[in-house]
Amino acid sequence: MPIDNKKPKYNTAKRRIARFITAEHSGDALRNLATILLPCLLLFYLVDLHTAIGIGVGTLMASLTDLPGNRADKWKSATYCIPVFAVATFLTASTFSTPVLLIACLMLSAFAYTMLTVFGPRPAAVGSLALILMSFIIGLRPTSPVELTIHITIGACWYYLISILQARITPYRSLRYAMADGFHHLAVLLQAKAACYNPEIPIEQTYRKLGKVHIQVSDSQEGIRRLLLREEKLLSPEMNSAWLNRIYGLIDLHELLTALDYDYEAIRQTLGTTGALTPIQSLIHILSREVEAVGHAQQFKTSRNTPITQNIAVDKLLLEIGNIRNQYPAEVRTILDAIIQNIKAIIHLIGVLQKSEHNYADHGKTIKNNEYHHFIPSTNSNWRTIKNHLTFNSPIFTFAVRLAILFGAGCFLGFWMSNTNYAYWILLTLAIVARPSFINTKKRNIQRITGTLTGLTIGILLLQTVHHIPTLLGIAALGLFGFFMFNRPNYMISVIFITVAVMLALNIHEGNIERILESRLLFTFTGASLAIIGCYFIPVQQKSGMQNLANEVVRSSIAYLKTLEQQLQGNTFDNYAVRLARKNTQTILAAFSDMMHQLQTEPAQRKKDWTAPNAFHTLAYRINSLTIGLSVNIGNQCTDFTKQLQLSERSNNINNLLTDLNQLARGL
Repeated sequence: MPIDNKKPKYNTAKRRIARFITAEHSGDALRNLATILLPCLLLFYLVDLHTAIGIGVGTLMASLTDLPGNRADKWKSATYCIPVFAVATFLTASTFSTPVLLIACLMLSAFAYTMLTVFGPRPAAVGSLALILMSFIIGLRPTSPVELTIHITIGACWYYLISILQARITPYRSLRYAMADGFHHLAVLLQAKAACYNPEIPIEQTYRKLGKVHIQVSDSQEGIRRLLLREEKLLSPEMNSAWLNRIYGLIDLHELLTALDYDYEAIRQTLGTTGALTPIQSLIHILSREVEAVGHAQQFKTSRNTPITQNIAVDKLLLEIGNIRNQYPAEVRTILDAIIQNIKAIIHLIGVLQKSEHNYADHGKTIKNNEYHHFIPSTNSNWRTIKNHLTFNSPIFTFAVRLAILFGAGCFLGFWMSNTNYAYWILLTLAIVARPSFINTKKRNIQRITGTLTGLTIGILLLQTVHHIPTLLGIAALGLFGFFMFNRPNYMISVIFITVAVMLALNIHEGNIERILESRLLFTFTGASLAIIGCYFIPVQQKSGMQNLANEVVRSSIAYLKTLEQQLQGNTFDNYAVRLARKNTQTILAAFSDMMHQLQTEPAQRKKDWTAPNAFHTLAYRINSLTIGLSVNIGNQCTDFTKQLQLSERSNNINNLLTDLNQLARGL
């Protein structure tokens, strides 16, 4: 019988709510709101509204470019943001009165700022927000380019002064939150793995789900490595017992969760009639909650009241699986022994993480300090990097051309509809919803349109029931806070909040609510339609990229297995070589999953037969799990000759699967 009750579910829900409220983006939302509103109020009373708006817009836009990171990351964002915003403001304000020049300026800027993506996520964020800033400036109808440029620049400088100061006071804040997110994604991975033991769910569906979750896990661990392994102070011997132990525990837990000794197909077929699959699923769900609790405890620096090693439900389920194991012949016992061994290893590691006393350096499981830089991606980009992307074979270049054309078309439509002050919402919508892939553009469109309609409805109700101006301004401020609060985790809800805030503020400032409603709807739909049309007429071709990634998946999988075979033959275990090979394989596999998922939704690819790519994807994940399972066993191996023969046989079986994978890659 599966063991479950309402209390664990209640505790899990409570932790999720607490995790959201206390997440990094929540603290950032409060900081951003204070950084924007307090100076604006002072400037409004001490100087004038015009100055307050200019500096407020600069602060607002700069805050949206500030991605989570360490002190060096904040400085990098600031060095990109401040000059780019200054140039974007001056060019837009200078050409505003001449339609032809403005259209040319917007098209060139859309292309240039989108190409900043080749330098990484921070310059990409600055480029995107620069286009949004240019859209806002058109709405401000500037009369003095120099004055507005100074105001925007002051706002950007003011924001990054606060952000960098905060990073100096709490230098490891982003790392602490990233570590908690890492455990959260592992908990989600466990939930997905539980479905693999449910014979009613098609195995291909479970592998697709695992692929999507693997992208999130890979991204979160990549973010942790970037934050931790670039901080020399955290790699010092004095700090080894803290942050390094946590990331080793996180990554080793991921290894245990991914490891397989037998295919899920074989497990389902062999255990399907034994009754063992149900308690295994229940046990995995409990482990998922425990892993989530580990992340929660590390985020809030608390300890677990009841360690997993004393969890009665876990003991009962293990006993139930053990009793089933004793009732069946050798084939069933062998598979259940492997599953029980893996689960016990997971339980042991969770218990270690709950105690926070384990030192990996004491057990020879670490790598040398001078080897850590191999585990973080290279950031040696320069202006020659752009030259290499000036081809339609580059998705970044293709999207930059598309966005430039869309901005030109949007600006033309805005001038054609010159009877309204809000035509800039076309460009604003384009800058926000247009994405390289069709699926992301469609998703953003749905979120923006749904959020806009909901926000307008709420705004109308508020204006009909509340007439006290200070109260409406307070609600608008809460709307701005809600926008910052939900901008990262749920864009649609953030659109609801910002629509309410903008609607109330514009109505107080200008009046004429009917015109505001009409313009918001008309130009949001126009911008959203242009973004979708652009996906059809200028699609981002990624098929060759998928083929190259498939070849890389095969190459890295073979390299990973060869690394393990060398360990097996030499009866040694090189942590550096094995960890690096595993990391490279999983990163490439996640990139392939992401690209295939995006390609399957592109309009030009919908009629394509995806049988072969799906088969490749499923087999690649099977091989990865089996290879990691082999790695775990080699790392724990003894000198027993029979054990080594069994491991060698498993290695040969994986080699045969790699041959099949290579054949599938050639046929993509």
